[in-house]
Amino acid sequence: MRRFASTSAAAALEVTLPWGGGLRGRVVEPLTNAPPFQAFLGVPYAAPPVGKLRFLPPQPVEKWSGVRDAIEERDGCLQIDYYSKSVMGSEDCLYVNVYRPPGTEPHCRKPVVVVYSFGAWSLLNMSMNEIGPEFLVAKDIIVVTVPHRLLSFGFLSLNSPVAPGNMGLHDCIAALRWVNENIASFGGDPERVTVFGLCAGGLIGHTFQFLESTKNLFQQNIFISGALSSAPWYACAPGDVIRDKSLYLARNLGCTSNNDEEILTYLQSVPAADLFSKTWDCMYSCPPSDRVNPPLSPMIDADAYADRNDALWPAHPVKMVRSHTNRPVPTLFGFCRNDGWLNWGPTRMWEGIQANSSNLKDRYAMLERTLPDDLDLPYGSPEREEVLEEIRRFYFAGTKSPTLHQWYTYTGDLLARGFYDAFRQHSVHPGRPRSYLYCFSVEGRNNRTSRMFKCPPGIVAHMDDMGYIFGCRDKPPGPEPAWPSTSIEALTRRRIVSLLSNFIKYGDPTPASEPDPEPEIHGLRWPALPPRSAAPYPCLDINTSLSIQHEVLGERVRFWEDMYDRYFTTGITERTRNPPSFTDQEALSRPESSSQVLSY
Repeated sequence: MRRFASTSAAAALEVTLPWGGGLRGRVVEPLTNAPPFQAFLGVPYAAPPVGKLRFLPPQPVEKWSGVRDAIEERDGCLQIDYYSKSVMGSEDCLYVNVYRPPGTEPHCRKPVVVVYSFGAWSLLNMSMNEIGPEFLVAKDIIVVTVPHRLLSFGFLSLNSPVAPGNMGLHDCIAALRWVNENIASFGGDPERVTVFGLCAGGLIGHTFQFLESTKNLFQQNIFISGALSSAPWYACAPGDVIRDKSLYLARNLGCTSNNDEEILTYLQSVPAADLFSKTWDCMYSCPPSDRVNPPLSPMIDADAYADRNDALWPAHPVKMVRSHTNRPVPTLFGFCRNDGWLNWGPTRMWEGIQANSSNLKDRYAMLERTLPDDLDLPYGSPEREEVLEEIRRFYFAGTKSPTLHQWYTYTGDLLARGFYDAFRQHSVHPGRPRSYLYCFSVEGRNNRTSRMFKCPPGIVAHMDDMGYIFGCRDKPPGPEPAWPSTSIEALTRRRIVSLLSNFIKYGDPTPASEPDPEPEIHGLRWPALPPRSAAPYPCLDINTSLSIQHEVLGERVRFWEDMYDRYFTTGITERTRNPPSFTDQEALSRPESSSQVLSY
């Protein structure tokens, strides 16, 4: 069972883009209780990044005459399908989907939300069945979903102007520029654009706040379980580390040259399937230690450009966020109660931190290797041992036999710590932006990640809220039935979609003057974060009821606030430049690692 009925193109459903080319869309009938909507699918926002455009910045679309069909979804970017474990997608993948309410005309100027999704730079499914737009569109909002290049196609770099890297991020900027230039033709308002980022998508949206090139392209942000300062956990390698990985990939594909131009030309000629296959070897060529480990990822690119001002990440992301050099746009932050249980999922990209009942003792014995690499804590230093003791006491109560729940709370906070820092720094930005924070705590049948990964009872895992905002896919844990209106699933969806759509339309999730509010949020006032540099922070707890809490993560936020205030300097340490592999047994016995508690 799929989420949407198959329908044909609507002859009258056409838009004309500003330069004269046309698009023909279709009406889509959801198989839930959501109303129909109009879809323009597979709309090119940049030229196909193939051949001599591979690894280079996205280029403008070649214009066409007449009306072009936009009634079928295009392939996503090359990746391994999360469900079938088979290769899917195409190198030619820079196409947005645009969804709008019926009756929308160019003069309507409706609010727009641009969605960038999760995937750790290695997988990204933006199909309707994965990122369903129907619930936000039903709130009279235009939804645009954006794919970008992945893996080596998006993040290979020679750390030089020849192949500067971070092309997946450049794709996202190009898509946002396309929205600004074209969305009025679909009835959207280019001056009412909210960027909505999920996990890695939050990191993308947060990056936009720091760029001159995106200054007038959006007005608000929504970040769910990800922000720029989350990057050290699954991105943010120094440029020379990504160059080393890229050269390793080139050698594996048969390139023997040491000249950057020749290496680029060679790699542009390699069949896409071969490049994709060999990319996964980079995961173990020089991988980060015990953390999320995509083969290639965004990097600090200050040295990759002749003009440093062209860099997207000129410094370590945590340093960028703490500099307060971003534009302080209104932002809504959301996270799940047990975000760290993402790591429970069965994927090699984070097997270095996965634990089960049989290997938990060994994982705990290597706790030293999980310390954030961007903290200035040299091996063997008293400060490093002191931090380890603090972690053992705070997360593991000093025990020699930790529980899985303790382990995943700790590793989850390593991932979420950057998210905490993001809303903390945003709240004290000199520009005093409005910002709001929620914790999603519902244990329901639409909790996508918990159900797919079969998490233990009581866990609300990373991205579990997605099932309520964008629906449950037709793959596990779907298909989604038509829940009774009184069910916790239906009630939660009405609540969270209303809160988000209010923010998208009014810049406030609970505006005093909201017309015809949902009964379930009527009378609720969600306070903005105060300009406070330390926890506690007011947080909307989305559970079986809605309530404002102040200590949802208070002690854990304070723990990492204090840690980074004490030990973060530039973020570039010897460990970030030369990370050990979690399969490197020799690293465990070297003298500078003697502070590890291997007897536990």
